[in-house]
Amino acid sequence: MKRIAIIILIIALAIIISSNVKAIPTHLDKTKVPTGCRTCHKGHGVRGTVLLERTKDELCFKCHGTGGKYKDIYSTLIKPSNHPFIQTARYHQVGEELPERNPSMPRHVSCYDCHNAHRSEAIEPVKGVRGYSGKGAKIKRLNNEYELCYNCHSDSANLPPDKNIALDFLLSNASYHPVETYGRNRFVPSLIRGYTSSSIIKCSDCHGNDDPGGPKGPHGSVYSPILRARYERVSGPESPSSYALCYQCHNRTSILNDESFRAHKTHIVYNQTSCAQCHDSHGSRTNPNLISFDFTVVIPNSKGELAYIPSAPGMPRCLLTCHVGGIKYEHTVDPIKMQYCINTKCLQGW
Repeated sequence: MKRIAIIILIIALAIIISSNVKAIPTHLDKTKVPTGCRTCHKGHGVRGTVLLERTKDELCFKCHGTGGKYKDIYSTLIKPSNHPFIQTARYHQVGEELPERNPSMPRHVSCYDCHNAHRSEAIEPVKGVRGYSGKGAKIKRLNNEYELCYNCHSDSANLPPDKNIALDFLLSNASYHPVETYGRNRFVPSLIRGYTSSSIIKCSDCHGNDDPGGPKGPHGSVYSPILRARYERVSGPESPSSYALCYQCHNRTSILNDESFRAHKTHIVYNQTSCAQCHDSHGSRTNPNLISFDFTVVIPNSKGELAYIPSAPGMPRCLLTCHVGGIKYEHTVDPIKMQYCINTKCLQGW
């Protein structure tokens, strides 16, 4: 018993010691970067740099390029959908203000917008980077991943119209994916094991490299906009691959069994409606359940109605007309039968 007690004590001490040992930033770790500071710096560096041996636009690719010793970020950045480092990093300025305040400044991105070379760690690659709340407050050292994304995708003066992502996640919105806090909808039976209606997700759960074995993070992907998996936004056949992004968190069997919405299967399998034609994957300012109609396929019905009416869980009513796959579907309420109707078919129990 005495020997067991000693072993337990040793293990406990080891845990306490290890918990108090701070991680060494990756680029300052001699076991990973054996040549130390001179890996990036030299006595007479490139003019206009902090004694860097190459320009800032090229330096990272010495180790993270096609011929480097570490993960090949360059090959990810040239995928069809990418953060346009290659094309725009030259516009980056040391100490520039984010979100951008100059509307004439070209939109751009560089490695240094997301990574602090002296503080970045393997388990926390964005450590030491400033952030933005999306609500007017700058954050000296970000606490949440979305605060990094909001630096460029919220209140920037040179942002395209209607592209302020922070507005999609406002806590005052009717619904949103739980990025800043848990979502409003407590009835989400399709969530796969490990997720609940109280779960919080990150931007990088959806946006990132499509190659699970490649460098992590939203550098680039074959799926736009830098998505980790395929997500079809136009009408077409449903399959595990067509909506692979959604099925990372939502159980396909549950969706096709209509557990969360009585007509899911009718919409996505029989009518081949895309998830994106009814839902906004970020959030909806006016409707629950991320409902935000694609107005290229949704118009008012013959009565001039265009509305989403929540009812019992899984049984909402839509008053509208949609055109999917060349077929017109008019959704109305018959005032005489007091039934919900789609074209000439009226449904009982709605």
